[in-house]
Amino acid sequence: MAQRGMIGDRAAAGACIALCAALCTGGCGEDGPAQADIPHVKPTIIRTLPHDSLAFTQGLLFHEGRLYESTGGYGRSSVRILDTLDGRVLRQVPLDQDLFAEGLARMDDRLVQLTWRAGRAIIYAQDDLATVGGFLYSGEGWGLAASRHAFIMSNGSDTLYFRDRHFSITGAVAVTFEGRRLTRLNELEYARGMVYANVWHSVYVFEIDPACGSVRRIIDCTELTEQARPRGREEVLNGIAYNRDAGTFFLTGKNWRLLFEVRIPSGSP
Repeated sequence: MAQRGMIGDRAAAGACIALCAALCTGGCGEDGPAQADIPHVKPTIIRTLPHDSLAFTQGLLFHEGRLYESTGGYGRSSVRILDTLDGRVLRQVPLDQDLFAEGLARMDDRLVQLTWRAGRAIIYAQDDLATVGGFLYSGEGWGLAASRHAFIMSNGSDTLYFRDRHFSITGAVAVTFEGRRLTRLNELEYARGMVYANVWHSVYVFEIDPACGSVRRIIDCTELTEQARPRGREEVLNGIAYNRDAGTFFLTGKNWRLLFEVRIPSGSP
């Protein structure tokens, strides 16, 4: 059971429940593309920034000109603020040695960071990364995103879980691609009404309709991976952040030396 933290109020929680009910029961209808017709698109690189090659990126988000990053590894996990002009680390807070950091999301003026197997999420103040609370949850934590009223979480399976501001589960949806369940869902971002997901050991970002879990488009990030020149098998594409004002995304990977700002064309309305 989730431990109550310090985000939101009862009215917002009610809005979250209504939203998640609509997402989980509304269905995609008959307007969605056939599985065989799923479009493949490539991101357009706008600029390339240096990225700390020691950062095992687990989560990435953008807010008001800043990038926030969660880095993993026992004894190496942290939450960071990055400069979007040159990629410098402006502030960094390490986690306890026994915690392996995972996904990162923002709601209101708080950041929430998952841990892998500790069943614990940490709440930070967004300005100075001071710890201000936490949640408890069952199972593994992988990716985390947030809409206005709901968290969206992955655990390495094929399922997206919807959680309210107190981190209680309000719904879930299985993700499907080409008629099969898409497993190893990892880092998540919620943008333009869709969930954008990294899949562990994939060079693609998957655009998912949260109403029914269908993959709507595939974003082929092969060019980014080639430019980043990963040195090891685990240095995979991971990290998605959306700049709503500019309409651009930031993408990177685990221990990548580069961070990319890209434009991904909008899907069909």
